[in-house]
Parts: sequence; C-alpha cells; structure tokens
Amino acid sequence: MAGIHEEDRLLTVAEVAERLNVSRASVYLWLKRDFPLPVKLGRASRWNATEVEEWLRTRPKGAYGEGR
Repeated sequence: MAGIHEEDRLLTVAEVAERLNVSRASVYLWLKRDFPLPVKLGRASRWNATEVEEWLRTRPKGAYGEGR
C-alpha cells in the first residue's frame, strides 16, 4: 500500500489554523467567504491540504489578516 502523500492529507481545523497562523474560529469564519469547504467525515470536518495551500497562494498579500 502506498503512503499518504502530503497533497492527499486531510487536515483538522487545528492543523489548518496552525499552518495559517490564525485561530480555529477564523478558519470557520472564512468559510463564509471563499475558503475551501471541508470534507465531512461524520461530524468531523477535514480540509484537503492541497486546496488550503492553493487558497493561500492565491490570496493578496495582507488579505484575511496575514502579516499582522
């Protein structure tokens, strides 16, 4: 069986928040804007690592409070 590649990883809200240096609440607030939707696994939400990284690359510098 092949290992899980980074681009195939599903991230928890805590992992997404840590990567983006924001609170978990910010991640959920951004869902009302253009943040990638999570994959629902039962009651759990998980984000595709590739989608989160792509979203981050396409943000204008300083958008969503980065760099503060």
